[in-house]
Amino acid sequence: MKNLRLTLAIIAGKILIYISRLLGHQGTSFPGRIARKIYPRILRTLSPNIRREIVVITGTNGKTTTSNMLAEILKQQGYSLVHNRLGANMLSGITTAFIEKSDIHGSRKFDYALLETDEATVPLLLRETRPRLVLITNFFQDQLDRYGEMDHTIKLIQEAVKEQEIEMLLNADDPLTANFQAETGLKCWYYGFDDSSYDDSRSMDSREARYCAFCGHQLEYEKYHYAQLGQYSCPRCHSRNPERDFTGQELEMSPDIELKVDGIALKSPYQGFHNAYNILAAVSLARLLGVEDENIKKAIASFQPQAGRMEAFFINGKRVVLALVKNPAALNQTLASLIYDPGRKNLFFALNDNAADGRDISWIWDADVELLEYENVMVEQIVCSGQRSGDIALRFKYAGFPQERIRIEEELPRAIELAVQGSAESSYILCSYTALFGCQRILREMQKRSGTGEEAEKAYQAQS
Repeated sequence: MKNLRLTLAIIAGKILIYISRLLGHQGTSFPGRIARKIYPRILRTLSPNIRREIVVITGTNGKTTTSNMLAEILKQQGYSLVHNRLGANMLSGITTAFIEKSDIHGSRKFDYALLETDEATVPLLLRETRPRLVLITNFFQDQLDRYGEMDHTIKLIQEAVKEQEIEMLLNADDPLTANFQAETGLKCWYYGFDDSSYDDSRSMDSREARYCAFCGHQLEYEKYHYAQLGQYSCPRCHSRNPERDFTGQELEMSPDIELKVDGIALKSPYQGFHNAYNILAAVSLARLLGVEDENIKKAIASFQPQAGRMEAFFINGKRVVLALVKNPAALNQTLASLIYDPGRKNLFFALNDNAADGRDISWIWDADVELLEYENVMVEQIVCSGQRSGDIALRFKYAGFPQERIRIEEELPRAIELAVQGSAESSYILCSYTALFGCQRILREMQKRSGTGEEAEKAYQAQS
C-alpha cells in the first residue's frame, strides 16, 4: 500500500508539472503540494536516494543565485543532482524538484541534492531530510510582516541545526553569523572578502547588525563591503570576524566581476558586490565538496544570470537587465551596480504588495535610493508600475530625482516598453517577486521580436 501511494503521488506530481508548464506556469510548488497530500512522507522517502550529500542553502539574499552557480559547478564536474533551481523554496517546491527527477517508483539515485530553502523552512526541512552541509549567505531585514524580527529567524535556525550531524558554511563578514559555532557546537567554515577598492569607512545602508552577537555591545567597523558586511570588532568582548577558511581577493567590477578565491582566478558575467559574495559562497562550498579548480573556473565563467538575478536581455541593440529586489539591501546593491555601468540608462520599477512580496512596503524608505543623485549613475528616466507604483514613484521623487523624469504606467507591457525606448544605452528592470515572471515573459517576447538573443547581443556588442 505504501509503495502504491508513493507511485500515485509521483505520477500525480509529474502530470501536474507537465500541465502547469503547458499552460505557461512554472510548475514548481502546486505539484509537490498535491503529492504531499497523497503521500505525506514522500520527501522522507525520496531524499535517501542521494548517494553523496544533501546540501541546504538558505539566507536572506543570494540563495537562488548561489545554489544555481553551485549546480552549474557540480554539473561541470559530471555529477547528477536534484535541485529546486527556480527558487520554489518551501517544502512543496522542494518536493516538486524530487518528483520531477524521480522515476515513478521513487528509486532513481543521484549524487547530490541542492536544496535552496527559505529561512523559516529550515526546521521543517531538517525533519524530512538529512543534509550534511548548510550554507547561510547572510541575514538582512526582509518582509517583517511575514518573518518577524531577524533575531527570531536566527534563533529558529540555530535551534534546528543543534545536535544534528551537520557542518555549516557561513559568511565571516556578517556579524549575525559570528556566534553560530558557539550557539550550536557544530563545525563551522567561514568565507569572506579581503579589502577591496569598493569598501567604505562609512555605511549609508540600513544596517541590521549594529550589536555584538556575543555581548550586545555596539560594534565598531574598520570598513564596510556593503550593508553590515565588513570588517568589525567589539570593543567590550573583543570578538571580531571569524577566521576565514575561504577568501575573496582582488575584486574588480567593470561591470562584470573578476576576483580570486584563494588564488583561483575567476571571471563572471554577473554584476555587483552582492553577486561577488554569491560567487565566493558557491566556490567555497564547491571546494568543500572537493570539486576540481578548473571545473569551478569553467562553470563560473559560463554561468549566465537568470530568473531575474541580473538576467540580461538584448532588445533592439540595447542591454536590458532584470533584477529582483525585495528588501533594502537588495535594492541598494542593484542601484550601486548601476555605477559600474558607464553608459546612460533608464530605470523601471514594478512594486507589488501581494502576500509573496510582503504586504509591508515601508522598506523602500530604508533603502539608499539617493544613490540616483550621483552624476556617474546617469539615469535618464524612471518608469514606475505595479500595484504600488505611486509609492515607489514618491520614493524616487523624495530621493531628489527630477519629478518630470518620473513616469507612472500601470499597464506592465507598456511600462516596460517605455523603459526600453529612448536614447539610453541600457535599461534596468527592477521588480518585486510577484512581478518577476511577468516582466521576464514580456522581455523574452520583446527580445524575440527584435531577433534571437544571440543576434541581439551581437548588435549590442557592435554598438558598444
